[in-house]
Amino acid sequence: MGSFDVYTLEAQCNHLLVQGLASSTRNSYASGQRKFLEFCCQLGKIHPSGSPCPVDEWTLCLFLTFLAKTVQYSTIKVYLSAVRSLHIDQGFPDPLVNCLRLQRVLRGVERTQGDASSQRLPITDNVLVVIFKALNVNMPDHCMFWAACCLAYFGFLRSAEFTIPNLASYSPSIHLGVADTAVDSASSPSCLRVQIKASKTDPFRKGCFVHIGRGTYPLCALQSLMSCLTIRGDGLGPLFLFQDGRPLSRPLLTAWLRHILASAGICGNFSSHSFRIGAATVAARNGIPNHQIQALGRWSSTAYLSYIRTRAEILSKLSKRLTAGATP
Repeated sequence: MGSFDVYTLEAQCNHLLVQGLASSTRNSYASGQRKFLEFCCQLGKIHPSGSPCPVDEWTLCLFLTFLAKTVQYSTIKVYLSAVRSLHIDQGFPDPLVNCLRLQRVLRGVERTQGDASSQRLPITDNVLVVIFKALNVNMPDHCMFWAACCLAYFGFLRSAEFTIPNLASYSPSIHLGVADTAVDSASSPSCLRVQIKASKTDPFRKGCFVHIGRGTYPLCALQSLMSCLTIRGDGLGPLFLFQDGRPLSRPLLTAWLRHILASAGICGNFSSHSFRIGAATVAARNGIPNHQIQALGRWSSTAYLSYIRTRAEILSKLSKRLTAGATP
């Protein structure tokens, strides 16, 4: 064994520890960890080291009770994961293991306020038609927004896979750019290929390709994206940009989406994730088999899926079935 410097080794180890979580996950955990620290400070549960870790089960129960007044159940679960992550970072055991009271308090929160994730409504093919009719796709920003909506729907995309918070956070190794899109033919394309370089279920950033075929006008990700790129060009930066240079962020996408639907008299809790929910809903409605829906959405599943091989051309041909039943 060669010689080594222990301080350098520790620094490298800490770097790997940080890299063990996707940056988007760490960002989402940061808010929960701040709230946890503030709560423990007010409760006087800070150790001499200045850290709230390790925390006891009852303090976690009180933390959940405090959060339940203003925070939704689904977000509370994320905050608990953030507390676990903080313990791992600081070398302490998982504080959520064998916490029966904590589990019951968490169920009490769910029963009391309901699971927010189940309240999110799907953007189906017919809702997409409503969105299209509210836009003027001859206007660059409207054309871009429509392309993003179609890509999110037909690609079963998570919001972080096609939006970014701001230009400063853009990374070409993570976020979607023009170079990550390709078609099978320049003159008569029938299949769009999109490279997803990072997602919440891909912590090691192995990446994957999403294949989308032609839909039925106006619901067609291939056609809408090509129209968008004709205006945008092939410059560097995020795939979806407003004319003033701002990237399409999740808040901007959700706000515009809700404004369109509210103006059309369609009320409910719609979000950027509604495209993914809607695509799965329509796919099931139109008879696409479960294993193909799971392949389209890249969901983790039971072991039997490892024996199924769904070719790219088969996946791309399913796009038309995501528009069956729509009434333009």
